[in-house]
Amino acid sequence: RGGPKPYILNKIVNTLRGQRKYNMLNINLALSNFQYCSFHTRMKAGSRIGPHNQDVLSIIIGSLLGDSYANRISIEGTRICYRQSSIHKEYLFWLYSFFYTNGYSSNLEPRKSSFKVKHKGLESIHYRYEFNTFTFRSFNWVHEMFYHKGKKVIKPVLENYMTPLCLAIWISDAGCWAKPDVRIATNCFSLTEVEFLVKILKTKFNLDCTIQHLKLSNNSSIYVQISSVPTLREILLPHLHSSMKSKLGL
Repeated sequence: RGGPKPYILNKIVNTLRGQRKYNMLNINLALSNFQYCSFHTRMKAGSRIGPHNQDVLSIIIGSLLGDSYANRISIEGTRICYRQSSIHKEYLFWLYSFFYTNGYSSNLEPRKSSFKVKHKGLESIHYRYEFNTFTFRSFNWVHEMFYHKGKKVIKPVLENYMTPLCLAIWISDAGCWAKPDVRIATNCFSLTEVEFLVKILKTKFNLDCTIQHLKLSNNSSIYVQISSVPTLREILLPHLHSSMKSKLGL
């Protein structure tokens, strides 16, 4: 009845059928076959129903394993929210270009914002960039896969979506070089969930990993062992943004 209708305003953006590479900030990302989609400026979120290409899902799921979050907006649907420190501006804009080129985000470039950090009594100002995808009702299942009562969780179905591209995005978000290993921060997940992630890494990619669990803080991290680092590099390099190679010790 009456009142404003829930539209997301932006120009029409079309995806490209069958295109193999997209240039994002002069960085090429190899992609699989795309289906043609158009998400209109005045299209209701509930009408954005996909289908979603595997690379789109791989990037979203890899991001949710890391720093990104899924925002459920009532019955209208779910959007994926991206935020990175200004240090990783190039990487964030690379992600934005991917979603914008494929019709999943508006033509408004990532927003710059500031935030304060206190450390040992000293306060400093830091900067970050952020953007959101459009809201899709067909993203609700992604939200349900990753959240329970507002908290991020890992469910067994995740294994079906763990691709090399997904792993590359996850490590770009949550990984670091911890010579001679690669460390993946998993602090927001339970120890049981982290153990399941280690199992996936072994089953899907034959990566030998260990877990470092700090009982005092109840935080855990995954370490890809030095013996598996060459395998990890071989898997990730075709999918990794150039600014993230340092996370593999390169």
